[in-house]
Amino acid sequence: MKRIYLLIIALTVTCAASAQSLQLSGITITGDPAWLLEGHAIVENVSSSPVDVIVERVVDNTFPGHESYFCWVQCYPSFISVAPDPITLMPGDTTSAFRGDLEPNGITGISEVTYCFYDNNNSADSVCVKYTYSGTTGLEDIPANKNFVSKPYPNPATDHISFSYNLASAGSSAELRFYNMLGSQVKTVVLNETRATKKININDLKSGLYFYTLIINGKNISSNKLMINKN
Repeated sequence: MKRIYLLIIALTVTCAASAQSLQLSGITITGDPAWLLEGHAIVENVSSSPVDVIVERVVDNTFPGHESYFCWVQCYPSFISVAPDPITLMPGDTTSAFRGDLEPNGITGISEVTYCFYDNNNSADSVCVKYTYSGTTGLEDIPANKNFVSKPYPNPATDHISFSYNLASAGSSAELRFYNMLGSQVKTVVLNETRATKKININDLKSGLYFYTLIINGKNISSNKLMINKN
């Protein structure tokens, strides 16, 4: 079940000495502290002229295993830190299009990510906010009688991935099966413990998109996707 968490505002900065065109409000964090936390903010143009607003992630001190990315016009992958497309705000206009996401991936730890909103024609005209995200393992919230497997992390991955999982019954026969885009099974990992986090070596898999399935006692329980990038 998702829970709502108030944002710990560690830092709010206006980056120029003169009056600013942009103002932030509605700053919150919502979501599940095990799998996805969403930072929100409403951006307002408080000037008398149109402003083409760009978002930049200028600080990304993420806890190992956590992944941050953001949405502005569209959602961007974690390796993009500056939105390529601005949103034009007329005087007095607001937008809630921004979302600063963090995937804790079932890992306990604190991540801090700063986002700056600025005029595309004047980068000194800006306002920034620092989000503090608190991730948890999530396994504590999974009932002992529920079959469960987390998202893989990191994702995209290079040489290894980790999963947190829970098996409803001790002694169940369980495994993760990996399939390529053609549907061919390319890897199988046996899960010997009832409740654990497992690290898996994937050096034997090439770059590309894969799907994985949790199989328990011969039955397909859940499936998801994994991206491997060796570059």
